[in-house]
Amino acid sequence: MKSVARSAYLSDFDDDPTSIRATLGSLIRGPALAVELETPLAEVRRMLVASRVPAIAVVDDKSSLVGLVTRTDVLRHCDDECTAADAMSGFVFALPIESTIEKAAALMAHEGVGQVVITRNGNELAGMISALDIARHFAIEAGYLAGD
Repeated sequence: MKSVARSAYLSDFDDDPTSIRATLGSLIRGPALAVELETPLAEVRRMLVASRVPAIAVVDDKSSLVGLVTRTDVLRHCDDECTAADAMSGFVFALPIESTIEKAAALMAHEGVGQVVITRNGNELAGMISALDIARHFAIEAGYLAGD
């Protein structure tokens, strides 16, 4: 089974408790979509299209995060006999909900990933943010877009 990993790169960041930077919790628009390991890939594909999200979390029978199925993963595994477990990326970048948006942007840029899973209380799935969510945040901050 694939396992969730956290980047060693994260240890290079020091959280500044006096920082006024926005946290990842402010970007989460709702609960992250999640499927179980044995969910058919055809169902995962339908969920990705219907929800217009770039990835769906994969959880085990204890609801612990074990992986991520991205649009690219679905394209690579076109066989409808496959399950989420067959197609998922087990190496997932995750940050706690208290982390800053800047930290998430740096992680995505450094690791070359388009989304980061947001956790609370260790490995509990709180949500997911994409590079587009971060770009939208900064566009709103700069006055180029109206906020929600």
